[in-house]
Amino acid sequence: MTHAPENHDAATSAADPELERLLCDAYDAPPVPASLYTRIEQAVEKEWGTPIRQTSRRNDGSAGKWPRGARWAHARLVPIAACVITAVVIGLVMNGNSRVYAWSTVVDAFARRGLVQLDGTDSSRWLALSEGLMSQQTSAVSCLVDTRERVILEHRKGTSTVQRRPAPPGDDASSRNLLCLAFVCGDAVSDPGQLAGARLVDEEWKSHKVDGDDQVRLRVRFALPSSEKLTLDLTLDPHTSLPHTASVRRNAREYTTVAFSYPATSAAGELRQRAIPEDATFVDVSADEPLLLMASVSTDSTSPTAGREDTGRNSGVELAAIERNTSAVSTPPMEGIPSRWKPVEPVDRSTRQVVAGIDRVLEELWARNEIEPTVPATDEELLRRVYLDLAGRTPSVTEVRSYLNDPSASRYEDLVEHLLTGPDHASHLATVWRRFLIPEGVDLSRFGGIEAFDRWLADRFASNDSYDEVVRSLLLAEGRLSQSGPLLFYSAVKLDADQLASRTSRVFLGMRLECAQCHDHPFEPWTQQDFWRFAAFFGQISRPQAELETVSTVMRVRDIDRGEVMLPDSDTIVPPGFLDNKPLRAADQTTARRQQLAEWLTGADNPYFARATANRIWGQMFGRGIVDPIDDFGVQNPPRSPELLDLLASQFISSGFDLRELFRVIALSRAYRLSSGADTIDEERVEWFAQMNIKTLTAEQVYDCIAVATMLDGAGAINVERFGNTSRQEFIQQFRTPTGRSTEYLGGIPQALTLMNGGLISSATGLSSSGLLKSLEAPFFTNRERIEVLYLATLSRQPRPDEWELLDSYITESTRGVELREGLADILWALLNSAEFTLNH
Repeated sequence: MTHAPENHDAATSAADPELERLLCDAYDAPPVPASLYTRIEQAVEKEWGTPIRQTSRRNDGSAGKWPRGARWAHARLVPIAACVITAVVIGLVMNGNSRVYAWSTVVDAFARRGLVQLDGTDSSRWLALSEGLMSQQTSAVSCLVDTRERVILEHRKGTSTVQRRPAPPGDDASSRNLLCLAFVCGDAVSDPGQLAGARLVDEEWKSHKVDGDDQVRLRVRFALPSSEKLTLDLTLDPHTSLPHTASVRRNAREYTTVAFSYPATSAAGELRQRAIPEDATFVDVSADEPLLLMASVSTDSTSPTAGREDTGRNSGVELAAIERNTSAVSTPPMEGIPSRWKPVEPVDRSTRQVVAGIDRVLEELWARNEIEPTVPATDEELLRRVYLDLAGRTPSVTEVRSYLNDPSASRYEDLVEHLLTGPDHASHLATVWRRFLIPEGVDLSRFGGIEAFDRWLADRFASNDSYDEVVRSLLLAEGRLSQSGPLLFYSAVKLDADQLASRTSRVFLGMRLECAQCHDHPFEPWTQQDFWRFAAFFGQISRPQAELETVSTVMRVRDIDRGEVMLPDSDTIVPPGFLDNKPLRAADQTTARRQQLAEWLTGADNPYFARATANRIWGQMFGRGIVDPIDDFGVQNPPRSPELLDLLASQFISSGFDLRELFRVIALSRAYRLSSGADTIDEERVEWFAQMNIKTLTAEQVYDCIAVATMLDGAGAINVERFGNTSRQEFIQQFRTPTGRSTEYLGGIPQALTLMNGGLISSATGLSSSGLLKSLEAPFFTNRERIEVLYLATLSRQPRPDEWELLDSYITESTRGVELREGLADILWALLNSAEFTLNH
């Protein structure tokens, strides 16, 4: 299909403003080096056998043949094509046609195969995964697990009695994982529930040859709720993903390697005949403890492993416990379903005692799981990290030198205290808190705007108001819509009782109750009735009849004595009720529902509030929570360490709900002060907090770091102006993410181009506008000292020896004048665009 040239005009090209902006950014990007073209050409030729030739258009006869209005597209063809080709080549390098092997691919292979047999030293086992059957025979006992009929049958040879008890269902992926794991491990065939709660923490594979045949070695590591480590070493057929052999190890306990075979037989009838006599008498046995099921959070076996051709490593597949009457969490305070969790017991401890307790708990976890923590972070690494986490920015050159030259033994403790009491901590914390209190993309300009809400939060955090008081102020906010401040928490969700219930439970209690809004929660024991009972606390708020956007901002929001919620698609009125089934005050008609909710939610005896807050702060500091995701508490997602979580929550309550104390004890812990670097990649270390997680900076942090590093707000300014800063808001908007997702700098093409060529970087690195570069014109600096300042300002460290080798050749001590100024500007530009600058490590 062709288009007439006269129909292709400039207006058509510019019809999509977003596309035009991206194309203009691509055109303004730096030219693609010839060496990159050569590498791209070689890669494409290797993949497709056809090279890409760079040709000159000056003599190819194409002049004047472009349609009128298409000059704009022609001029931008080369850089855009380069971007496209680069993306294609990167995709080929990362994906290619290579297969990826994982535990999930083995499970899928079992399901496709039919019957699988496994022969051990003292038993034989059979698995028919597609039919939900597993059987085991020893010299004394035969066992059959039928997950479709939901029974486990056990027959002791020489008797006519078969014991029958409940089994997990077998028609979903979670049960398949459990059945396969029990089948391979062997010792859990008669009770696969004992492996429930196993969490897949790591898997890696490598292809190799055995007697000239290709094989794949797959190692899968699980963590059990008992803190045991379970490792499976499997050899796989590279074409079918079916295992030849498997070796199972729990901690230091070695199992004999077992061999798999794949007989052809009628699975269901054959397995039942082998296990159960036809004339058997069945005796029902009531299980003392309910069986646990397994749920896979992610089993995407097609995800490629970047940068590997013959080896692969992926992690993040989790097998979490689901239960009906008991919990996979082993500690008594959080035992059972969440509505029965016990409150945290506050214990009066000093900061030093709590820090020692955190270190002790984690060291015991590391020892039990055979994890060797990384080395401590360097002074420069820790300095930059704690500034980013507590102040939301990097330290200035003066602050770096002051800290590194401080000889006192308590300099780090003093720094933490200084940051916690500084204005940047309050304004940074306000930005972080607002992000999960107010949904992304909501236009609140009619009600005072986001800035007013940020200022209100910052003032509360600056005065170190107790967190329970801050939350009560939010929940009990009332007044005219135009007053903004805490009332924006209600305006942002249009005063809807269901949305208020969802956000309140998620932010302050750490639970995704909204999954029970339309039906009972599919994975947790929350019912639809639970959700609407909680929503009923917000039912008696004055709200407009019309859409909130059309209502006058002088309307007053307050509690009233009428208003009920009903179950969807019914006329059933639901009364208010607490999630822990604590009874409401009897016949108290004078206390508003919101008041009762606020008192219960922020009370010291609430089993969720302190734990959820402690977990949220830990997640902010470490990049992952003790319960992760941080707002998904429940039986299916137990805490990594219940003892650690309750230690933090107890201190939080004892301190009077002091957020600074939570930040303080976490920042002073050994785990927080560990390095993010290591000689080997070990996801398990990061998951057990034995290695610091590398976090991407938020868009706000990127701007604030550039502002401080390059002295955007004046030569003497260190504290960041976060409110009423138009250029800051414009920069953040360029890094926007879709509504409902956190605003993080993810390093996409538009964001990278903004950093390379945007107005902020131009001002920060311009010879006439950069405060940092102007300060380096002082005659008492040597050129080496000027370069050191650039590194300290941006990366909070000195150049490494290999970097000095390059820098000394780029700017020598004899470089002067314009050449020097431009060279320093180039170095600053490169540092601001480096991955190290945009990461918190």
